[in-house]
Amino acid sequence: MSNSMLLEQDLLLANLSEQTYPALDTYKAVENLDLSQLNNVDSAGVAYLVQIKTQYPALQLVNASAKLLVLAELYGVENFFEK
Repeated sequence: MSNSMLLEQDLLLANLSEQTYPALDTYKAVENLDLSQLNNVDSAGVAYLVQIKTQYPALQLVNASAKLLVLAELYGVENFFEK
């Protein structure tokens, strides 16, 4: 059984500034980070996800929306996300 976590809020600079999301060490035991419920993501959100993936390379970023994948492609980090 894999250890999955679902992100459900908007992943925007405002949320990150307010520390709505957990510290990076929260993700150390997570195998799959499900992004299917993220409605709004900005460049700070993409950076947050890339930071998680960089710290925990075995973690899979799954179920990213087409919009998130386009944004990731613009920043050259699309390879961090599972398609």
